[in-house]
Amino acid sequence: MSNNANAQCDQALIDNCASGSGNIKYIKHFRIRFAESKNTKNRSEGKFVMMLSKGNHYRFSVCNDPSKPGSTIIELNSDYSKFGGNYNPETDKEYKAFDFMCTKTGPYYLTMYFKEGKDGCGVCVVSLVTD
Repeated sequence: MSNNANAQCDQALIDNCASGSGNIKYIKHFRIRFAESKNTKNRSEGKFVMMLSKGNHYRFSVCNDPSKPGSTIIELNSDYSKFGGNYNPETDKEYKAFDFMCTKTGPYYLTMYFKEGKDGCGVCVVSLVTD
């Protein structure tokens, strides 16, 4: 079996996504890899929990495997609220990153999935903005 099938969904994709411009410090990354979902109402998604600290400025950057059709969508939530994401459904516009100013220390939930349930591999890199 050839490794070419997953050649783009490896450490190089993570490294590329983590090499943002400006004063940022890598914290963590999350990766998803799914086959196409047949039912978009019951799509495949990754759910991750992370602790974020009050007063910190975080950046969530998204990268996709260019050899796959899937486009990674991310959403950041707490138990009570949605704080942001990289997709605006009203305009159908996707963004490569979004920033979050944390106002309360605690657990936050990152949901990742592919737009329209497409096949893909995606990475979300969480960084601390240090400027």
